[in-house]
Amino acid sequence: MIRPAPWLLGVGLVLAGPATVAGQGPGTPWEMPLRAGPAAPAARGEARLQFAPSPFGVAVTADGRHRYDVRITAENLPDPATLGPYRVLLAWETPRDLSTWHRLGVVRNGTSLVGTADHNKFLLVITAEPDSLVTTRSGPTVLHGMSPSGWLQQFLTHPLFRGMSQ
Repeated sequence: MIRPAPWLLGVGLVLAGPATVAGQGPGTPWEMPLRAGPAAPAARGEARLQFAPSPFGVAVTADGRHRYDVRITAENLPDPATLGPYRVLLAWETPRDLSTWHRLGVVRNGTSLVGTADHNKFLLVITAEPDSLVTTRSGPTVLHGMSPSGWLQQFLTHPLFRGMSQ
């Protein structure tokens, strides 16, 4: 079995992107700025990605993707009812091709621990939705951001973030 040199793991962290590193080691959090969508231009926020708990130091899926606990801190979020027939704001994780949407959890003003993300490059999108149990995203985008490993690819030209639906 071929094993990577220990120093190579550090190189991978350096190459992952220009993230803010609050410490060093397996529990290091990454900060993701969240940008306001057209439905809520005054909304502000950031997401903090921290390796999910693991007895092995770094949590990964069976196929080797990192698992991150996602903590969102937001302010000036609108009441979902002001955006249409909506009752909650939900966080979603989607890969860069927007092919699947994984519901993470409810977001409120203040700090919300919303769930675990496990894609290598992903978008974090907060939308207004009819209820917290929906399985398909349908409401307007309130906040959005990119994982540190996705910062080299620009998603802001996608119609989803310019107020157009797919």
